[in-house]
Amino acid sequence: MINTLHIKNELEQLTRLYEFLDLHASAYGLEEQLTMQIKLALEEVVTNVILYAYPDKKDQNIRIDMNYGNKQLTIVITDKGTPFNPLEMKEPDITLPPEERPIGGLGIYLVKQLMTEVTYSRSSGKNILTMTKDIH
Repeated sequence: MINTLHIKNELEQLTRLYEFLDLHASAYGLEEQLTMQIKLALEEVVTNVILYAYPDKKDQNIRIDMNYGNKQLTIVITDKGTPFNPLEMKEPDITLPPEERPIGGLGIYLVKQLMTEVTYSRSSGKNILTMTKDIH
């Protein structure tokens, strides 16, 4: 069964996102540490959509679909914002000292480390980012 949350592109909506994840993670029986990893990845992606997908536009929709089955959690984030594939970002050089690293790129790197798989597509004027996490 797919559970869906619709939020607006406002940072205050992150509270609703956390509540949504906590409710369903509990129902799925996910461990707290695993839930925190998923929450961090989801927060990173949704925050970027809120901040950058709709330049100068308020009251825009972001859809989050969550499904758990066959020991895998799938989260799909969909928006009608500016086309952007975060997976095309150059991998950051994490061996450099922080003061020498360019700004940006660490968030999607972190998401890719925390989740089992992350994919992006653009369809019917929508950005669709899919994150999966294998649950053992």
